[in-house]
Amino acid sequence: MNTKKDLFNFIETSTNWVVNEKELNIKMPLYIKAAYELWNTEIAGFGVLFLKIKDSQVDMRIHQNAVKKIEELCPCKAVLVFEKLDGRNVNSLIKKHIPFIIENKQIYMPFALIQMQTQNIKVNQKIYNELTVDADIILIGYLDNIISNGMMIKDISEIINRDIRAVSNALDILESFNFLNIEKIGRSKQIYFIPKLEVYERLKENNKSPIKYSFYTHDIFNRDTIFSGYSALAKCTSLIDESVKTIAVSQKALKNMNIQELEYDKDTANYKIEVWDREPSLFSYNNAINPIYLLRILKNIKDERTQYALEEIEKNILVKIKEDY
Repeated sequence: MNTKKDLFNFIETSTNWVVNEKELNIKMPLYIKAAYELWNTEIAGFGVLFLKIKDSQVDMRIHQNAVKKIEELCPCKAVLVFEKLDGRNVNSLIKKHIPFIIENKQIYMPFALIQMQTQNIKVNQKIYNELTVDADIILIGYLDNIISNGMMIKDISEIINRDIRAVSNALDILESFNFLNIEKIGRSKQIYFIPKLEVYERLKENNKSPIKYSFYTHDIFNRDTIFSGYSALAKCTSLIDESVKTIAVSQKALKNMNIQELEYDKDTANYKIEVWDREPSLFSYNNAINPIYLLRILKNIKDERTQYALEEIEKNILVKIKEDY
């Protein structure tokens, strides 16, 4: 941004906000005045002070401390403004929830619940209505610390066992929903997610069960058993498993099988089979589905003991997520 007019235009064309400039009446330390151009505004009901960085070579920790100092002095939110910024520093700022703007590329202002990336305003950018299975799997892997910031597409492809084209499409969808930022490094692309807690809360509101349908059977037809439902819950809590074990399998695994031949009446069956839209062994623990899936599958069960067990599981998930902060 060469001028504050450029900055304000970028914000207004990338969002639905109106930027109202205000006079800055707070006395700032000389070192802050020397290091930044200060533009005071009001946006969407927030007092916002933009700090346009004069010297791009200054250590990022200096900028982080300046933000903290300004927010101590001024009843406003301080937002750093960069002409450009590498992926490592982008990730560092997002992890610390420090607001910033990159010229014509990205707006990250978590206090206003917004993170936008325009990539020079894509003209024919696709609009997606919901997350795909692959996109959801990538977020589960990120929350589980299997997929991490800075990874390349081929790394994620190997982890979730999907081809690069499918992974690229899933990442485009996640980027359109502002779950991550894709950065080009030469011919490669690196992925940088928003903070895990934000991902978890958004997934919790819009989660879908991976189960397509279920049936009962007498014998296990897959040696690599992955438990689901109460059988999985019994593995990570003190709840006792039901007499009919619940097992999850992918729809792909049943492709060449005749379900009618496998199916038994519930009263005589030994196993309940959940048929998933994905591979349930991915990100599993101790031969049981990932705990995040358990929360989805059992969320509508009204049994008090079940809900208490799920609360314990969620508490453990959040502890693990918050360890990254």
